[in-house]
Amino acid sequence: MAEEKDIASIRPEEEIQHPEMHRAEQPGSLSGALLFHKAFSFQALLAALLLGGVVATVFLNLRQAASPLPGQSQLSIFEGDTWWHLSVGKQILQTHTWPTADSYSFTASGDPWIAYEWLGDVAMAAANRAAGITGLAIFYVSLTVILILLMFSYAYTRSRNGKAAFVACALLLPLAVVSFTLRPQLLGYIFLLATLILLERFRQGKQKSLWILPAVFLVWVNTHGTFAFGLAALGLYWVSGLVNFHVGGIRAERWTVRERRHLGLVTLLSVAALVVTPYGTRLAAYPLQMAFSQPVNISSFLEWRSPDFGTTYGKIFLAMILLILLVPLISRVEYRLEELGLLLFGIYAACTHMRFVIVFALIFAPVLAGLIGPYMPAYEARKDKYVLNAVLMALIAFGCIKLFPSRSELKEVVNHAFPAGAVEYIRQHPSVGKTYNEEFWGGYLISSLGPEKKVFIDGRADLYEAAGVLTDYLDIAAPSDNALLLLRKYHVRSCLIKPGSPLAVYLAHSPGWHQAYSDALSVLYVQQKP
Repeated sequence: MAEEKDIASIRPEEEIQHPEMHRAEQPGSLSGALLFHKAFSFQALLAALLLGGVVATVFLNLRQAASPLPGQSQLSIFEGDTWWHLSVGKQILQTHTWPTADSYSFTASGDPWIAYEWLGDVAMAAANRAAGITGLAIFYVSLTVILILLMFSYAYTRSRNGKAAFVACALLLPLAVVSFTLRPQLLGYIFLLATLILLERFRQGKQKSLWILPAVFLVWVNTHGTFAFGLAALGLYWVSGLVNFHVGGIRAERWTVRERRHLGLVTLLSVAALVVTPYGTRLAAYPLQMAFSQPVNISSFLEWRSPDFGTTYGKIFLAMILLILLVPLISRVEYRLEELGLLLFGIYAACTHMRFVIVFALIFAPVLAGLIGPYMPAYEARKDKYVLNAVLMALIAFGCIKLFPSRSELKEVVNHAFPAGAVEYIRQHPSVGKTYNEEFWGGYLISSLGPEKKVFIDGRADLYEAAGVLTDYLDIAAPSDNALLLLRKYHVRSCLIKPGSPLAVYLAHSPGWHQAYSDALSVLYVQQKP
């Protein structure tokens, strides 16, 4: 039986088809023709098809969400946390200081709080300053494009098969796009993919590129807490190279002394970079704080729960897990130790928390491409039609630009998801006093009403759980028997909530409360003066 080869040991398709192209790729020898061939190859067209499909779907959803049919809901790039991130970024740009205490709520005002994702907040605020809501949409699309390109590149780097990489990404993108919302976490996933690609290139003998990692972690720690996943990947690669064995379908390759020292030094420099923040080591400690000090947050909100395998989203995830289990039964599959470790980590993270299903998708993409690769015909550069590819890619780009929603459509998307009418009423009637609000709307209220109008709660669950506010918020929303007592505790005189919610029904039948404003999205109950 022929000896099986690991995916990483397969030579690139271009080198097989055109070895002279491989020689031309040496530094300083790139010709204009070769650059054109690379930019408009069939693999580049496949990547453009992925991008075009996702971006066009997002734009169509946004345009439909601007004028939804009754009972219709569409995915939006804007969510509750978008707005408080934007407000924090604006504050940092305006004051050139980093927050150390809460200034947005009346329930935890003055309590210690730091902007754990401040650099992502600033990037969002800069995009908004440049072009308003359109700038935010362009910023979001740019991050999405980069993430998909890196996902495709990672699958291709491991499988060396562009068609297999395309199919793998196309199958897994439905799991990933649910997390494509305008928050700093998108930047975190971009850095995660960049780290995995650099580690894979290092495993393939391209050692110089690994020196980029300390700079990646320097930016990453200031942007999002997912840097902890990058550290885990670094450690896994280093440990997996300490042994050399081949048992069944699992093998490990020992690093050379030089490789081990190189990887160890880069890891130390990356760890050292984690303290270069406006808050010292506190940003580096946040993932641990999140994991062990926020039980109410993790148990109460949907994104921290396990996936629902009864939904289409959950069924796709379950199908991918079953594929991982079944393929070794019908075909010989070989995993490197670090590859298997990453895969198991991705499965565990996704099964534990729904928000990490995207991490599983990013990690599984190259593995799935490797499984599909042997059944996909090899790329033949001599048959490629570069001009036709260029025309098709231009048409894809043109179509996406034409579908880009207008400023007015983007504003309508926001108005259909957030209580714009109620905000205008509150702005005109400041006598409503302190307002209890839906957690999802808190960031929007901060962004829309400014610092004068403090909120009850927003998406910064770490702050509110530490202050004891999160538990009170949930008791009021239920509502519990002491809901009115809790409202008096915080001197709340109005409640901005969803029509038909338990609290809305409760207040509608509570003496001393009357409905001051309502629309299809929100209702405002105000306590009558004694």
